Amino acid sequence: MIMNAKQRRLLLVLIMAIIIVLVEAITIGILYRAALKEEGLRLMEMAKSQARMIEAVMRHEKAHESMHPEGAEAAALDQIMDAHSRYEGFGKTGEFTLSKKQHDQIVFVLNHRHYDLNKPRPVPWASNLAEPMRRALSGQSGTVVGLDYRGVKVLAAHEPVREMNYGIVSKIDLSEVRAPFIEAGLLSACMAVVLIILGAGLFIKVVNPVIANLNNTVTSLEKALGEVKTLRGILPICSFCKKIRDDKGYWGQVEEYVAQHTDADFSHSICPECMAKHYPEIDTSDLTDRSTP
Repeated sequence: MIMNAKQRRLLLVLIMAIIIVLVEAITIGILYRAALKEEGLRLMEMAKSQARMIEAVMRHEKAHESMHPEGAEAAALDQIMDAHSRYEGFGKTGEFTLSKKQHDQIVFVLNHRHYDLNKPRPVPWASNLAEPMRRALSGQSGTVVGLDYRGVKVLAAHEPVREMNYGIVSKIDLSEVRAPFIEAGLLSACMAVVLIILGAGLFIKVVNPVIANLNNTVTSLEKALGEVKTLRGILPICSFCKKIRDDKGYWGQVEEYVAQHTDADFSHSICPECMAKHYPEIDTSDLTDRSTP
C-alpha cells in the first residue's frame, strides 16, 4: 500500500505522539520505583525504631521488677498502648500495628486507624491477610507489598520485637504512594496532548512548503523526462538508399524516422563533396553552407 503525502504526515505525527507518551511513561515509572524504594526505607527505619523502643521498655520493666499485677510484659504494653493512643499515624493512611501469635491467630494489641478501631479483630494465621505481620511474627525483617488486616494492598516494613515475641509493622496504603504519580501522569498526559497538537501544527506548517516544492520539482522532472526522446538499440538501415526500417516493418527516410523518435528538426543542405559532384559549375571555394528549410 502506497501512502500519500497526507497519510505520511499523519504517520509522522503519530510516531511523535507515541515517542512522547513512551518517554513520559518510562520517566514516571522510574520515579515511582525510586519513590517506592525510598518510602520502604523510611518505613523500615520507623519499624526498627519502634521495635527497639518497645524492647527497651520491656527490659526496663524486667530490670525494675514491675509492680504491675500481670507482670513486666503487661506493664510494658500499658505504656506502649498509652503512647499509641496519643499518636494519630502518619500520612493519610500510615499506621503502626503490634501483634503476637496466639494459637493459630494473629492477635493485634494496638487500636487500628481504619478498621475495627477499638477492638481489633484477630486474623487467622493461615489466611492471606496481614502478610506483613505474619512475616514479622516469623522473625523476618524487611519490606513487602501485600495485603494488610483489612485486605488492602499496602507497602509495609515488618520487624520482630524479640524481647516479647511480638511483631511490629509500619505500613501505608499503596494507593497513597501511587496517588502523586497518577496525578502527575494525568497532568503530563494533558500537557503531552497540547504539545503534540502544537507540534503537529508547527510540523505541518514547516513541512507543507517543503513537500509542495518537492512535488513541483518532481512534476517538472517528470515533464522534462517525458519530453526527452532518445534512440537506443540497433537500427536496421538500407545499405544502398539509407532508409530505416521501423518497428512495424515499414521503410522510411532517415529524417522521417529521426523526426518521429526524437524532438530534432531537419534542414536540408549540401555538403562540399556532393556540391562538387552534382554542381561542378559552381565555385565552392568561398561557399561555406547553403541550406533550404
